[in-house]
Amino acid sequence: CVLSMIGSPITHERFLRRPRGTYGSSTEDYLKDGSTPFRRLVLCGDGVFPGIGIPAVALSGASAANTMVSPWKQWRCLDTLKKKKLI
Repeated sequence: CVLSMIGSPITHERFLRRPRGTYGSSTEDYLKDGSTPFRRLVLCGDGVFPGIGIPAVALSGASAANTMVSPWKQWRCLDTLKKKKLI
């Protein structure tokens, strides 16, 4: 018999350094935002509100980006790229 532990809590704990193989942080441990004491360093990911899952992690990434560059400036950049037919 061969036992394969691909993607088990044990492998998550070992390779992802997650306690007991969990995903994300427990709800009481979420960072309310990704702010840090370091200027222009913002965290995002499954340990930052709103939490785990692709949509939630994407939202935390967008929130982190919006702390550095305003959404309006991002739109103007996208418009410029479209005019130059780069996107």
